[in-house]
Amino acid sequence: MNVYHEKQKKELCALHALNNLLQDGVAFTKGELDHICKELTPSSLWWNPHCSALGTGNYDVNVISKALHNKGYDTIWYDKRRSYHRL
Repeated sequence: MNVYHEKQKKELCALHALNNLLQDGVAFTKGELDHICKELTPSSLWWNPHCSALGTGNYDVNVISKALHNKGYDTIWYDKRRSYHRL
């Protein structure tokens, strides 16, 4: 079995992590993640708090969560200070 791995480029670590997680080099594109940023903050014209102002990526965890949700996956926040109970 071959393992898919994207190497880090610029500030696209969220993109690479998502594609590596799903083992699919075309699961997500930079354009899709940029679109999710716009969905999360539609009123933002110049600056979006969910990504780099330079357009180089640096997406926050909200973008990662939304991207996974769009593919039918869910995320669970983990806080090591609190006990974890399975649902």
